[in-house]
Amino acid sequence: MTAVDEKPGLRPALLAGGLAVLVVLVLPLGALVRGKWSPLISLDDRIERAVHRDAVASGLLRGLGKVLTQLGAPVLIELVTLLLVVLLVLRHRRRSAFYLGCCVAGAYVLSTTGKLLVDRSRPVFDDAFAHARGASFPSGHATGAASFYLALAVVLLSVLRRPPRTALLLVAFVVPVVVAATRVVLGVHYLSDVTAGLLIGWGWTAACTALFTAWKAQEGRPVEPLEEGIE
Repeated sequence: MTAVDEKPGLRPALLAGGLAVLVVLVLPLGALVRGKWSPLISLDDRIERAVHRDAVASGLLRGLGKVLTQLGAPVLIELVTLLLVVLLVLRHRRRSAFYLGCCVAGAYVLSTTGKLLVDRSRPVFDDAFAHARGASFPSGHATGAASFYLALAVVLLSVLRRPPRTALLLVAFVVPVVVAATRVVLGVHYLSDVTAGLLIGWGWTAACTALFTAWKAQEGRPVEPLEEGIE
């Protein structure tokens, strides 16, 4: 009996979980921010100002924030995604290439849509040491990082002969959280902005993973996505 036979509900669970994150968590959070719900706005502001004071006082914290935030820089993620898609196509792994491209591109589309709909202003400080353009909610860095690193982990599960599954999945969640934290440290996003970004990236990628593995299963070759990737 295969792993898929033992876990027949994994694909529906991934799809349902991913969509639930987007619909049940992100949409209400965006509505609360858009409507300037006082408890949330007040909490965001208190956390942001407390973190900013610590960052202003600590050169090390500022330095780490500026370096580590680059792990989620949209330009870097888009470039690396493009290079990996080309490489995967050349290695005749078109399904993985299409999957990676859909995950990252779709996540950025959702992020951009959220920015346009919510239209939240970024934090403002008299002693700001970092600046960013565009609306604040959700965080594009957090969204892109969450989607890219999780999708990359799934792809590597397919590509590598003996992939370190636990390590790959750990990186897929830890790195985006670090990137999200740097956006708050640098004073360019509120906590709810980066939280929404992480949820969008992970939720969208979970849904894509379910759909791509269902596609594979329809061809008579089912896979366990969290063990074998999507190939």
